[in-house]
Amino acid sequence: MSAQWSEEQIRMLIDERKNGNEQYHRTPNHNKRNFWEDIANEINRVNNTNYFTGKDYNKKFLALIQAYYTAKAYKKGTKKKRSLVGEQYYNEFFTEFWKESGKQRFNRANVTLPNTPSRSQLSKIPRPNVASSSANTLGFGTTSKIP
Repeated sequence: MSAQWSEEQIRMLIDERKNGNEQYHRTPNHNKRNFWEDIANEINRVNNTNYFTGKDYNKKFLALIQAYYTAKAYKKGTKKKRSLVGEQYYNEFFTEFWKESGKQRFNRANVTLPNTPSRSQLSKIPRPNVASSSANTLGFGTTSKIP
C-alpha cells in the first residue's frame, strides 16, 4: 500500500515552494536536495508523518507542474488529454511562480486573479533575507532548469 498525499500536504508543498522560490534559485544545484529535505521535514513535522522524503516532495511538485501544463494545453485546445489535478490548481499555477524571478508570467504581488482565493500561507521554514544574502551575487542557481 502506498501512502496518499493529503490536501494539507499538497497545500503546504505549494506554499513552501512558492515562498522559497528566490532561495531555490539562489541555491547551487548540488544543494537543491537540502532545500527539498527542509520542506519535507517541515511538512512531516506539521502533519506528524515521516513517510515522504525531500525527493518525494520534489517529484510531487514536478508532477503538479506537469499536470498544470497538461491542463493549460487542454484549455488552449492543443491537447485532448485533461488533467483534473492540473485543473484543480490551474489558477494558482497560472502565475508560473516556480520560475526564476523575471521569467514568471505575472508577479503575484501585482496581480490578483479573478475568483481565486488567496490560499497561500507564509513559509514555516526559516530562510535568510533575500536582499541581504550574498549568494545572489555569487550567481548560485542561475542556470537551474529544475523547478
